[in-house]
Amino acid sequence: MKRHISTLTMAVALLLSAGSAHAQSTVAAFKVPFDFVAGSTVLSAGEYHVSNGPAPGSLSLRDGDGHTISVLVDRLQTLDASTQTKLVFHRYGSRYFLAQLWIEGENRGRELPRVAQEREMARNSAPKSTVVVARSIPYVK
Repeated sequence: MKRHISTLTMAVALLLSAGSAHAQSTVAAFKVPFDFVAGSTVLSAGEYHVSNGPAPGSLSLRDGDGHTISVLVDRLQTLDASTQTKLVFHRYGSRYFLAQLWIEGENRGRELPRVAQEREMARNSAPKSTVVVARSIPYVK
């Protein structure tokens, strides 16, 4: 019985540590030159480290002060691999909304669902433009 409990405890610990490692692995680092919306949160211009989120289907964004938010994402796929690691934003007037993340060499990206505020701005403003911010700061894996 003790051996069974010990094996179970070790399995649970291994799963929890794997989840932690997954949640903390940095995918890319960016310097975003404008305020933007990610999910339902307004973020200030600055340095952001993007990593896998705490749950499948999520990403975490950590700013230079160590504040972290998690956002839900969907997967995207294209025929050709991305030529650069980049964040893609939708812009309506002076508001920017984080839309996608692409990693150089991969043909699978991640897309944030449009929030109500972005959908409303899309209905009430001129056509959107797309803004790309390529990875511009080094990060340590």
